[in-house]
Amino acid sequence: MKLARRWRPALALALLVVTGGAYAASVQPQTYTGNFTGCDDLPGVGTWKGSGASSGSAPTEGQVYNLGNGQTITFNYTPGGQSQYIGFSATIPMDYIVVKGGSSYNVFHYDPAVNADIELYSPNNGSGEPAGVSHVAYCFLPKPTASKTATAQWQRYTDWQLDKSVTPQNITLFDGDSHQVEYTVSAVPTSNASYQVSGTITVKDPFDFGWQATAVVDKLQFNNNALQFPLTWTAQGGDVDTLTCVKPAANAQHIILSCDYSFNLSSISYPFLLTATGGVNAVGVTAQAGSSCGCGDDGSDGESAGSPLTHTMTALAQFAIPGSPSQSYGDTLSLDDSMLPNAVDHSFSLGNGPYVWKYPRPQPFTCNADEGQHTNNVAGSWSTGANTSGTAYDSATVTVACRTVSISKTAETSYNRDYAWAPDKKIVATAADGQGKPGCAADPIVGGPYDGSYLCDDLELMLNPGGNYQTVYYLSAVRSIESETGFAVDGNIQVSWPAGVTPQFDPAQPVDTLHFDDNTTQAVSPTCGAQGATSLSCTYHAALSGRMEGYNEAVINRVRKCYDAQGVATDCGTRAYTSNQAALNYSEPNVETDRCVLASDLFNSTAGLNLGAGFGWTVAAQVCDDFSRYVTGDINPDPNIVQSLDVLAAWILPSQVGAGKSCEFMVPNVLLLSSDNGANKSDEAVLTVNVPRLCENAGGCTYTQGYWKTHSKYGPAPYDATWAKIGEDTLFFSSGQTWYMVFKTPPKGGNAYYQLAHQYMAARLNVAAGASTTPQVASAIAQSTAWFTGRSSAAPKGAARDFALDMASLLAEYNEGGIGPGHCSVSPVTVAQGQ
Repeated sequence: MKLARRWRPALALALLVVTGGAYAASVQPQTYTGNFTGCDDLPGVGTWKGSGASSGSAPTEGQVYNLGNGQTITFNYTPGGQSQYIGFSATIPMDYIVVKGGSSYNVFHYDPAVNADIELYSPNNGSGEPAGVSHVAYCFLPKPTASKTATAQWQRYTDWQLDKSVTPQNITLFDGDSHQVEYTVSAVPTSNASYQVSGTITVKDPFDFGWQATAVVDKLQFNNNALQFPLTWTAQGGDVDTLTCVKPAANAQHIILSCDYSFNLSSISYPFLLTATGGVNAVGVTAQAGSSCGCGDDGSDGESAGSPLTHTMTALAQFAIPGSPSQSYGDTLSLDDSMLPNAVDHSFSLGNGPYVWKYPRPQPFTCNADEGQHTNNVAGSWSTGANTSGTAYDSATVTVACRTVSISKTAETSYNRDYAWAPDKKIVATAADGQGKPGCAADPIVGGPYDGSYLCDDLELMLNPGGNYQTVYYLSAVRSIESETGFAVDGNIQVSWPAGVTPQFDPAQPVDTLHFDDNTTQAVSPTCGAQGATSLSCTYHAALSGRMEGYNEAVINRVRKCYDAQGVATDCGTRAYTSNQAALNYSEPNVETDRCVLASDLFNSTAGLNLGAGFGWTVAAQVCDDFSRYVTGDINPDPNIVQSLDVLAAWILPSQVGAGKSCEFMVPNVLLLSSDNGANKSDEAVLTVNVPRLCENAGGCTYTQGYWKTHSKYGPAPYDATWAKIGEDTLFFSSGQTWYMVFKTPPKGGNAYYQLAHQYMAARLNVAAGASTTPQVASAIAQSTAWFTGRSSAAPKGAARDFALDMASLLAEYNEGGIGPGHCSVSPVTVAQGQ
């Protein structure tokens, strides 16, 4: 603090500045000539506002002077045993020490004031040495004092972070397998602290000098960082004070200002606080005293004239941060796992790391019950204050993928079959020739070209000399199964599974069993290849005792695996997989004997029975199923070769002709089925042909109008030479048509002209062929001839029509064998074509 001062001109002339010598005083004095009596004589100061006194004479060694209020100053010569150099030690700081010796004095000005100094001296005398001390003056301003306390405490706040993981995270299993997992919860504590350094600041005016504190600046600094934290207070209004200070009333302790302070700092904002062990708290206090003075401006302590005195002082207080906090929150972390039943499943205590908790799932994951994603949560809680808490969460997810084994199989049956064939050869006869005859069927043929005809094993015919018969044969063959052998079943068994998993089978191959409809079974031993990455392939063959109906089913047993969390497996039972039921379906045999035959026919080739030309021919090169066919006429497709099945009356042997002879011959026909194994089968049908007119005086036989219509030179049946006696192209009376044309004209609308014409022409041709007549028939022919003469083919009416119908009916009876010599055998072809 600088005292206000004013220069005195009279003293300025006596100013001497000592520049020589090396002295131990802490400041250089200013030297003045003349006498010095007390503090009011301080050059340039004027009236001294402080306190002080003069020793009056040279102090003795160790002399103590009372400064008031229990304060003292003590003088000692330094070094002892001489009177030129003197030192002092005061209980309060001194501003000025004046040393007088000889005719001059030295003013030692301390700014700031000090409590002690040594080797103070007076100005030099004529000897060049300081004069001996004649007296001293000590001047001090009774300054205010400042003191402070500092106490540190801290509170710890710990927050926790959680990390939950699981081993393994992804599990792939076969159905029925299980896998344990291990969860790990790791916690990371983060501690922060709230630090408080607090205390009091006390400002005193120990001499009741009238000091008033005007400003306080308190600064806190920790021992590991240069950052300073300030708190302030000022006496003037309008400031924002960060210190709480009060000005007490007069008190025995001379306290003029008392401040309570508290620095509250967090390591969140100032991380270095976590490693600080203490620090220092320093306060600076500014005080004022008085309102004005008559001080000079000679550069001595003080303000300008009339201004109050000011003084700034400091106080320090060391503090240490305790090793333990006053309060600690979050020291314990309580964990609650959503998978576990307890409310608190585990806890961590701060300082007892590592903070890791491992635990298994209460039950392992099982396929297929646990397929999919499974998320498990853990919640942690801890205290954050007296009545508050913090929480943290994390989760871990396990994905369970389930796989299965599939097994499928096929079943292909095989067997051998031997067929038997039964040939059947029949002769087709008209109703007139076959109905009720021995060897002929009881019922006629229904439908087809020979509807109403009969099938006969053998047939007797009657022909006129020169006549013919267009034979119709019915050839058939029936195939039947003679025997079936070598039954067996073969197939494949395919076991498959997805990539990335490998099953263990026990036994290593499937168990294969045939199940039959009679509730019996048969074991099968498959043959399997090496197990691949995703499949196992097997084949099997089993012989069967016969056509056994049922199914084939395979089963493969996989060893179930129970895995621990590290993936180490142990066997824990088996899981069976059953294939489809492959049905034993018997279709076509693998080997067929006599499945097909060659059908051939041998016509009229038995020596001695006939004179007709015989031949053999192939009916069908490959007959592979039941077979039937009608054959007649020329059966050779080659137009240049005729192989006719027609039977001619002229084939009769001369030895069979004449009175008393049989007048008959036989025409055999054989159907032959030739098989692979040489077991040929055949069937024979025999035609017995009678030509009675050649052996007895008989009148021959008659043919129907259908026969003559088809046996002209225009066909289609074989030509009957009888036509040559009349001529097919001969005009038929006045009709304008030939005989053949009239035959071909149907009696439309019941035209009686054509009805009679057809029967009339047939009767005329029968007579021409040698058939005898009756008088009634002869008369009918004669009357009809007269009726046709000169008549057109227009439909007759009235009596003419009645006449025509009567004659047609009579002649039809003759032609059809009802009257007269009898009916000649007629081929069914003739009947069909003559309709």
